[in-house]
Amino acid sequence: MPRTTVGHRGVLVLAVVISVVAVLVSAGSLGLAYASDRRSHMPVLQFQWEHAREPDGEPRWWLVNVGTGPATNIVVAQTRRTSLTRGLNGELWFNPVLVPSIPAGGRLALAWLGGTMELSHGLGASYTDTGRYFYTTKCGDDVSMFFVGLHVPRWPLLRVNGAKAVRTWWGVEDLSGPPWSAVGARHVRRRRWLPARFGISRRLGGWADPVRSYRPR
Repeated sequence: MPRTTVGHRGVLVLAVVISVVAVLVSAGSLGLAYASDRRSHMPVLQFQWEHAREPDGEPRWWLVNVGTGPATNIVVAQTRRTSLTRGLNGELWFNPVLVPSIPAGGRLALAWLGGTMELSHGLGASYTDTGRYFYTTKCGDDVSMFFVGLHVPRWPLLRVNGAKAVRTWWGVEDLSGPPWSAVGARHVRRRRWLPARFGISRRLGGWADPVRSYRPR
């Protein structure tokens, strides 16, 4: 075989390799830029206990946004105990309350939880960023954990069969009555064709959407 033919093929192979590397570098750069943009708008909510600042004031729980973006569609709920891990893991969540959006650096008083630091239940908050991706914060035994994705139930925010599963924050005065809208793993229908933590599952909730199977009671 003539040397010119071998050399020509070598040049073609080298050109293809360079093109593939360039495509991979471009894809990596786009991925890094996307991840950086997500982090620049990522809300991170933390539960905070604060003693009364005024002599006649009451101590209370607060929800504080220590992230870099606003938290929207926030639902605060309680559980008898939390494993502080991803997923439900046998947790039974109840008393979901819809609260207003919290901007970065902002906070909201959770007045309906009462003025006791020794709260007998764990707390959880699910929320979304401006891109409608889900995040979760769980709190129990003075430990708070932040997770990307939805790792508490996704209650329907609208009316189901004429009743609301999630109450609004201004309509909850106390928790003296029986718990409402309890949801556990048996109420959740996992969409097996969705990955557990990545991609479109974050928009759909990571776990199955209980809107179709949930019945408030």
